[in-house]
Amino acid sequence: MVANYTVKGESFVADKPRAWSGKQLANMGLGANFDLAPDGKRVMVLVSAEGPEPRETQSHVTLVVNFFDEVRRRVAAQGK
Repeated sequence: MVANYTVKGESFVADKPRAWSGKQLANMGLGANFDLAPDGKRVMVLVSAEGPEPRETQSHVTLVVNFFDEVRRRVAAQGK
């Protein structure tokens, strides 16, 4: 879940929480299935692979760098 928030003086005001993604994060047992970059600008998550292969044989990593630059590029291309 995620929520937008504001800080008003000494108060933290959070909006209503909403689903961050429609995909379920991978079950890593006691291991973490997400991590936040130290600067807070990137997040890495592990999601369950979708496919007929057994989970143990599936391995796929998608690394998105400069995510918001890519979103802006795609939005600008759609406007043309």
